Amino acid sequence: MEKKKLSEMNFIGKVFLPAQIDNNKSFAQQVQETENDPVFKKFLEKNGFTNQRASLVVFAPETFMFWYGIVTEKKLKQLPKQLNHFMLPAAEGAEIDTENMNMGFFSQPLNFVIPTFLDKLAQSDVVFHENPGDSKYPYLLTTLNLSTKKLAQTLYLDSSLQK
Repeated sequence: MEKKKLSEMNFIGKVFLPAQIDNNKSFAQQVQETENDPVFKKFLEKNGFTNQRASLVVFAPETFMFWYGIVTEKKLKQLPKQLNHFMLPAAEGAEIDTENMNMGFFSQPLNFVIPTFLDKLAQSDVVFHENPGDSKYPYLLTTLNLSTKKLAQTLYLDSSLQK
């Protein structure tokens, strides 16, 4: 686990609501649909993002949104209207890296992935809200470099809770 300063970043992709989750508690079908979307593919190729993927869980007190796409610090002039974008603020984050991962990670059940990650952070004495939706920065960002197979899970930290 590593604490790090996070720059302002733009998340670009598609957003999904809890009602779209499948029986396995994952967004596997939506991830695959996004991967097959010609607009998404063209955007990745045009902007040099073919080896990057990301997911973002934006928590609220009693719900969440799941984003799938890419994240970048680059300022892009034009985005396809079919893709959503969200500016993540500069903040402090707690990150756990995992080697030898692949796209299958994004099809895992969120009710397994999120608690497993948060348990690892708690074991590392990272302080965070019991309900991430109560945080000033309610974001769990996951990035995957398809070339290196390195996965990074980052929880944005609420500075008011930090020592």
